[in-house]
Amino acid sequence: MQIENITPCIGSEITGIDLSDPSQVETHAAALRAILAERQVIFFRDQELSPAAQVRVAQVFGKIEPVSSTFPAHPDEPHVELLISQGTRTGTDIWHADLTWQTSPPAGACLYAVDVPETGGDTMWASMTAAFDSLDKNMQSYLRTLRATHNWEAPALSDNLARRDPTGGLYRAAREKYVPIEQPVVLEHPTTGKPVVFVNALYTTHIRGVTNDESSALIALLSGLAKVPEWQVRFRWRKGSVAVWDNIATQHYAVNDYHPAARRMHRVAIRRE
Repeated sequence: MQIENITPCIGSEITGIDLSDPSQVETHAAALRAILAERQVIFFRDQELSPAAQVRVAQVFGKIEPVSSTFPAHPDEPHVELLISQGTRTGTDIWHADLTWQTSPPAGACLYAVDVPETGGDTMWASMTAAFDSLDKNMQSYLRTLRATHNWEAPALSDNLARRDPTGGLYRAAREKYVPIEQPVVLEHPTTGKPVVFVNALYTTHIRGVTNDESSALIALLSGLAKVPEWQVRFRWRKGSVAVWDNIATQHYAVNDYHPAARRMHRVAIRRE
C-alpha cells in the first residue's frame, strides 16, 4: 500500500489496495484509520464495490447505521444512500459538514463513484482544524464559550423532500423527528483531541447569547474559513473512485458544474464506535 499526500495540509491518495478484498482491507485497517486521522480525507482509484463491499469498507472506520438523511436508501442495502443528480438543485454546492443538525453527527463518510460526468463534479474538502489554528488566541478562547443552533431545513434539502413526496408527508415527518439543536462552536475532535471550528453555512442558523447582527457576522466569518485555499484539497472523480473523510474535522463542497450530465454516488455514513 502506497500513500501520496495531495496537499501539505489535507488529503492523501492511497494505491496498492483492493477495497473489494476483505482480507486486504482487514490487513490494512489500522493503517487506514491512522492515515484518515492524520490527513482527514483519503482517496482510492479504480475500485469495484458492491453496496455490501462498500459497507465493509466503511466499517473499518467506525460503526454504521441505516440511512438517516434526506436522501433515499439503496433498495438492496439500507446503509447506503443514493446521491443522484444532474448538476441542478443539489444543495451540496455549499461548504458544510454532513448532518450537523443531528445530536451525534456522523464521524465520517465513505463515498463511491458509480457513474460520473466526463468533466466537472469535483468535490472539495477543507480542514477545520487548520481553520481554528489560523485564528487569534483571544478569538479562539472566546469561541470556545459559544454554542450555535443547527437546523436541517436548508431550502435545497426541503425542496428535495418535496420532490420525493409532493404530499408533504416526508417533510412533516422530518420536521417532527429532527428539531433544531445546539452544538458547540468549537468541538474537541474525539480521536485527535484537536479543536475544530464546527460552524457551517448550510446548517448553522444562529449563535446563542449574541445579537442577531453579531450572530450573522460570526457565522459568516467562521463558515467562510472553509474557503481558504491553503487548507483545501480538490478531488476529480472517476468511475470507481472512493473518498473517505472525517466529517468532524472537515467541511466539503460538491462543485455543481456538470449539468445536464448525470452523477450517481453511493454514500455510507460512519458513526462513532
